[in-house]
Amino acid sequence: MKLIFVRHGETDANIDGILQGKLESSLTEKGEKQTKDVGKALKEKYPKIDLVFCSPLKRTVDTLNNILEEYPIECEILMSNLIEERGFGEYEGTEDYLIDWEEINKDNDENRKMGVESMAKMIKRCEIFLEDLKLEDGKETVLIVSHAGPIRVMLDKIAGKEIDFEERVENGSITEVDYDTELEY
Repeated sequence: MKLIFVRHGETDANIDGILQGKLESSLTEKGEKQTKDVGKALKEKYPKIDLVFCSPLKRTVDTLNNILEEYPIECEILMSNLIEERGFGEYEGTEDYLIDWEEINKDNDENRKMGVESMAKMIKRCEIFLEDLKLEDGKETVLIVSHAGPIRVMLDKIAGKEIDFEERVENGSITEVDYDTELEY
C-alpha cells in the first residue's frame, strides 16, 4: 500500500509560536498557497488516489478542501479522530517557548487533570490507525491529511525505528511511504 502523508498548511498559531494541539487555528495566506500547491503536486504525481483519511480538525479539513480544489479526487473521504494532533489540554494556546516539554510529556495525575493526552495514548491511536489500514486493499494509494505529531509517529512506526520528534514534519509537506499491509497471524 502506498501512503501519502500531508501535514496541514501553515496556521496563524504556527506563525505566532502557539501550541495548538486540538485548538482550532486558521490557515495563513501562505498555508492556503502551500495546500493548493500540494493539490497540484498530488494531481501531477498520483493519477489515482483510492482512499482519503483526514483529521477532523479545522486546519486539516481546510487543507484537504484546498487540495480538492486543485485535484478533485473521486474516492471515499473519511474523517478519523485517530490521526488528530495530540491534545495538550490547558497548555493549548500557550506560547511554545513557555512549554516545559519534559514535564508535559510525563504521564502523571497533574497532566491528566490539566487535560493533557499522554504521549502513549497518542502513539496508541496512531498504531490503531495503521493496523486498521491493513484491512484495506494492499494495492491502494491512500492520502492521509494530518498533523506533525501523528505523522511523525506513523512514519517512524512504519520504518521500524524509535519515534523521533526532533525530526521535523513541515507544514504543507508531502511524504510518501510504502506500507506492508500483510496481516500477521
